[in-house]
Amino acid sequence: MAMRPEVRRRGLVVIVFAIVQWLFMRYILANGLFNLDTSDRILYFCVSSLGGAFAIFVGLIYMVLVGNAEKAE
Repeated sequence: MAMRPEVRRRGLVVIVFAIVQWLFMRYILANGLFNLDTSDRILYFCVSSLGGAFAIFVGLIYMVLVGNAEKAE
């Protein structure tokens, strides 16, 4: 049975949001828009990367668990 379209759409929205926020933060850090020193730049990059990875995993797990829920019933 195929995954329900609304579940796939919600999961992909979360994944795309995570990628866009990571690219946006990467752009900010690469161009020095916040005037941060090196340790702050490293901290923001790590937090942004971990947050984005967490959001991607949440989107994937959501699609797997909720997408085929009718099989479990």
